[in-house]
Amino acid sequence: MEILPSYEEAVASPDWLDLVATYVPIADWPRCCLVNKRFYRQFGPRLWQDPLLIVRRLGLHPNDDLAWYRRFINKHVKPARLKTRFYVRSLDFRKFAVRASGLYSSEASERAISESFKNLPQIFPGLICLLVDGHPELDPGSLATAASSSQSLQLLDLARCRHELSTKFFNPALFRDLVFLDISFIPGSIRSATQTSLNPRCLPELRVLKAQGREVDNATASLLLQTFGRQLWSLDLSYNKLGDDILDDIVEYSISHFTFHTDAYFEKEGKLVLPKNIGTRKYGPFEFIEESRNSHNSQFLEKYLVDSPFYSHRADHTELQEWQAVRPDGLVAVRRDDADMMKGLLLDEAITGNYSTVHDQPRLGSSGLTHLCLNGNKFTTTGIERLIRTSRGRLEHFECDSCLYDPTHIRSGGNLKELKVQGFLGSAPLFRPAISSALRSLRIHHSLVTQVPSVSADGLSRTTAARLAEGKLYKNIRRSYPLALVPDTNPRITSLTLTNIPARSTGPIIEQLTQFLQLASVQQKAIRDARAVFSGRSSSVLRGLRHIRLELEPDFSETTDAISTSDEVDFDRLLDPADDDFAHDTSSFFDDDDGSFGVTSRSTAGDKFRQAKQVGALTEEYTHWTSGRLKSFPYSDVDSEYITQHIDAAQSWTGNFYSVPVWIGPGVIGPHAAVNEYMWNVQDPKLRKDVGPATPNHVAAGVPPFSYIFHAAWDAMAVPKNVAQAARSSSSVPFRDVATAIKEYRLRTRGTEDHWDGKLELVRTSR
Repeated sequence: MEILPSYEEAVASPDWLDLVATYVPIADWPRCCLVNKRFYRQFGPRLWQDPLLIVRRLGLHPNDDLAWYRRFINKHVKPARLKTRFYVRSLDFRKFAVRASGLYSSEASERAISESFKNLPQIFPGLICLLVDGHPELDPGSLATAASSSQSLQLLDLARCRHELSTKFFNPALFRDLVFLDISFIPGSIRSATQTSLNPRCLPELRVLKAQGREVDNATASLLLQTFGRQLWSLDLSYNKLGDDILDDIVEYSISHFTFHTDAYFEKEGKLVLPKNIGTRKYGPFEFIEESRNSHNSQFLEKYLVDSPFYSHRADHTELQEWQAVRPDGLVAVRRDDADMMKGLLLDEAITGNYSTVHDQPRLGSSGLTHLCLNGNKFTTTGIERLIRTSRGRLEHFECDSCLYDPTHIRSGGNLKELKVQGFLGSAPLFRPAISSALRSLRIHHSLVTQVPSVSADGLSRTTAARLAEGKLYKNIRRSYPLALVPDTNPRITSLTLTNIPARSTGPIIEQLTQFLQLASVQQKAIRDARAVFSGRSSSVLRGLRHIRLELEPDFSETTDAISTSDEVDFDRLLDPADDDFAHDTSSFFDDDDGSFGVTSRSTAGDKFRQAKQVGALTEEYTHWTSGRLKSFPYSDVDSEYITQHIDAAQSWTGNFYSVPVWIGPGVIGPHAAVNEYMWNVQDPKLRKDVGPATPNHVAAGVPPFSYIFHAAWDAMAVPKNVAQAARSSSSVPFRDVATAIKEYRLRTRGTEDHWDGKLELVRTSR
């Protein structure tokens, strides 16, 4: 219970100067400090708290940075009182003296920063924020040898520094209160540092850690996760060497074990059901989404209501206990974990004395990760999907700008070095509130919305790859995964960033993006209607999607040679080294030595012989199947639409052997094109594996709800077996500039009811 204020504090009127100080322009702060002691107590700390930033706002030219800094340290700081120097809370070198200072520099002034750097904690004993971020003159290693000061740093940004940190760098007491640490893109590994100083023993208050571009592999990341456990609430491991194997460690060691998944919102969101406690190590637990009458009803306005507040039966329990997992209500803005925001909060605390924003919330113990960034690694779509499913709905901000879609039938060979298909092709339902319960900010590959993957291969030009992605692959994906992410997939998401968007499009990407903006305006109008309907019920309404950022790749020329004309390159073999017909694709099981035909290795020699006899019946391609029942296994052996599949203990999520009925379809052509091709693929023994539950995407494509299917057979539909033929038959429609098309759409809708009034950013990346 909070301490009650004294009588004097309760009856005292607020000082008008406290109210107006935040509105006084920075240019007037020096004059305000000269009025009297009362004004100085108000504006002195503001003027000194971040001197490198304040002096730039007061008009200092970048060419004069070094000369000014030398005067500041040698002339103004030395005679200053200790109390005045204590006002300096932040030194932000990120944009200060980062280039030659012109005619007014001298050798002494250029050495001023590096010479004073190791003594900064003693010169400014109240310093809590130090931001270097790649400054060419500064070696952070000198901080490790600095004498102790009365104040520990709370924010340290060393990103892109050129000097390698020692393994014992964080041992000094100067870092004992660090809340935010950025050590991205610094030479050297963090493995040894994790064992010596980059750990909770030296950094007990650390809550935000950014370690991008540190060549972190799975073993190093696992050590880091086990070392910090659930102490961190934000972790950025982007642009490292991580693979799918680390994802389970993230969930096990760094995410709270208390789930946000609940049946309380079944009527508006649906719910997760686990009929049996089974699953596979590749997929995760076999959970289904059970839909309610209104979970797919676009007219159901109650889906925009925020969650009800937490109520306790005990008057002395006004806050959540550790074991009480109640997801965020969706109304409070998601916490930002960037350096500028954290610095602003810390400086505001120093001025106002209100230590509730940073010093309480980010330091909650055992809450685990809520912000996770995994851009630029070597993950697969399957791995990221398993992470989302098993993270118990705890993630509030998630980033993954690329992952490899790796269906079973894509093989390397011949001149094809590596055909890569990247994107989230059927992942949209994973971001529904029933699964991603706390998610409010998302940065992800554009295919989640556009259903167009990124395609690349050695020798394949960007124009050909773009036409292939927006041609055959796009049609296949739309058929097999009908559900893309739309704003109402999760009304709790307020910020969405789509990455890796091609600069030019033949049509589908532009159409999907403009349709997404149209649906955002539809959501906007529905939320306004919900506010009007529920205005008298003391109910708050979600904000919906308010920020969309589109990150476009560098432009490319349409006149670039689509096909190499070199006589040494066989284009057909380059794009599709495998044989085209289904018989050759399926006959390779003669060479299998492990006896495995599906998820298990329980097939007998008789089974293999029987399947070998059926190869002759599969000489025709799928496109030739127009009528009749399939005659190959398993349709030749069963009349049912289900077959029993056994899962070995080694592949089981729980470590137990079990069997499940897998849906294979009736074996005859039906009204659903994706189901027809799935049944054809089930004949291939190499594709009768990866058993898993039918997702909402599968159900929308024609699979019976609550069925188990062969995911390998389904996923194989996305990428055509004859890639060369698909590339040659791609549309010759000219490319259009994506950014121009988006701007034209915004101009057409401006002033109309179809205009979305949120914040839209178009960014051209340099990658």
